[in-house]
Amino acid sequence: MAKHKMIYPTLAMALDAEYLTADLKKFTAVICPEMPTRKDERIEAIVRIIFNDPQSVFRQLTSLGQNAVSETVHTWGGILEGRMFVNKYFASPWSQPEGSDERNVNLLRLFLINGHIPTDLLKKLKDIVPRPPEDDIGYTEYVDDDESTVRETARAALANLATLLNLVVDKKIRVSAKTGRATAATVKNIDDLLHDGDWYDEDEIGPMQSFAWPLLLQGGGLAKGDGSFLKLTPAGHKALKKDLAGGIKTAWTKWEKSKIIDEFSRVTAIKGQQSSRGRTMTSPLKRRPMINTLLEDLQPGRWISVDELDRVMQTKSIYSFDMVNYDWKLYFLDQHYGHLDYNDTWPLLQFRYLLVYLFEYCATLGLIDVVYEDPHLARDDYKSCWGTDELTCLSHCDGLEYIRVNDLGAFVFGHTDEFEEKKESADLYAFEGADLFFVGDGVIPPGQTLYLEKIAERKEVDRWRLSVSSLLGAINSGESLAEIRTMLAEVSSAGFSVEIEQIFKDAEQRSTAFVDVGKTTLIECHREFRKQVLAHKKLSNLCLPAGEKHLAILPGREKEFAGALESIGFVIGRKS
Repeated sequence: MAKHKMIYPTLAMALDAEYLTADLKKFTAVICPEMPTRKDERIEAIVRIIFNDPQSVFRQLTSLGQNAVSETVHTWGGILEGRMFVNKYFASPWSQPEGSDERNVNLLRLFLINGHIPTDLLKKLKDIVPRPPEDDIGYTEYVDDDESTVRETARAALANLATLLNLVVDKKIRVSAKTGRATAATVKNIDDLLHDGDWYDEDEIGPMQSFAWPLLLQGGGLAKGDGSFLKLTPAGHKALKKDLAGGIKTAWTKWEKSKIIDEFSRVTAIKGQQSSRGRTMTSPLKRRPMINTLLEDLQPGRWISVDELDRVMQTKSIYSFDMVNYDWKLYFLDQHYGHLDYNDTWPLLQFRYLLVYLFEYCATLGLIDVVYEDPHLARDDYKSCWGTDELTCLSHCDGLEYIRVNDLGAFVFGHTDEFEEKKESADLYAFEGADLFFVGDGVIPPGQTLYLEKIAERKEVDRWRLSVSSLLGAINSGESLAEIRTMLAEVSSAGFSVEIEQIFKDAEQRSTAFVDVGKTTLIECHREFRKQVLAHKKLSNLCLPAGEKHLAILPGREKEFAGALESIGFVIGRKS
């Protein structure tokens, strides 16, 4: 928002304070039939003519000028937002048609004085000036080309979420207790398991999805720190067992308020973000809701360029946000020379934040499909800044070109009430004896490999062997036999072999033969009184003999046992 020294209550005060006598002479000539000689007379004449017939004076403005007044009156509360206006109308309100004189500008300066409309005039115009036209979002019919990569993300994100949650269960995600960021070894392990792989080769650009996922799990409420590793929250368990799409929605909702990271911190070329004197950057908690609102307003299934998205973000205050409290603390290369406040910081800060937020976090969660190219030399809007000569990109997300809200995003953003997940092909695997082997096209999804290794023994690169012991081991680590059967049935239409059916039957029998029904209380007692308890009609139904000197009280019957014991003259003592 533009900064003003004074918002004047009356048009007369504004004209007197802001304009010289020479200025008022030009303004008077625009609307007054006669030219008063003194400054106060000119001000009085201007005010009288405008307030007597404001609609007539307004109609003399160019269409661009009328839109400027209309937006200022109805959209911005009396203060002209120059950036928003230019991004909506593609021109400054002060632009003049080619070959015209200054009349158009001088007329507009009678309404917009030092960037604002005085209070009395604003009140008068509200009932006269029409509301401004709505801005149209410019969607595109994207045509694939050889230079860019197109990725549909929803299916991969759901598979990756399952993989990550299983890694958490297996205590294979090690993070810093201070920052929540995964260790380099963990990031590398995640990268190897990602469905469809990361956006770029890690050696060229660095990790993106594999960096973001552990943070999204924590900030999204699906996992939390447990020493050096992560463990699942109840929401994480629910997502893993029943509802991956619901888990994505939960993570996205909670991420908006997460403090685990400022996404812009990944733009490491801009220094000074962690200045020791005062908080340089605004909180991401104030930025994310604006972008989320914009994403929710997009039509699902339609491509839009990130440049158009950036333009739309600059047309309405509900989409716009501040990035810094002190932009003079930010710099390139050398803190004594390359300060950002010498430049238009929007493309360097807000736009770069938008790119990182969309590419590294929204797309990783599978909410938007993306089109992208190599980030190096993809954009040059930072090249005029001092200290950027050696930079080939400002951020690792500079290559993002287009996005599209997909079916999963439509569900998460509230366009649909349910998400129907596209199932894997039912003919990925076949069964032979106790073995299952991959018969699908392409490579085995990494997440499936991880799961199969939990329930079976890998014999070859594409073959696993089920056994009673492998299934019992999976059950012991938290898997459900019914869920294992369902998963295997979903990836093969051939049906189980006789051997595998028998393995499941034996595993079912062995996993239900001994059932943990809860903890019991062990009572030590004298032999003669022990015999009396075991012979007692009521007490004998509340306990079982345990060895020669003990009784085990049935789970949950401790108080009842103590009461019955007291009725025959005994109480349970405590060893000192």
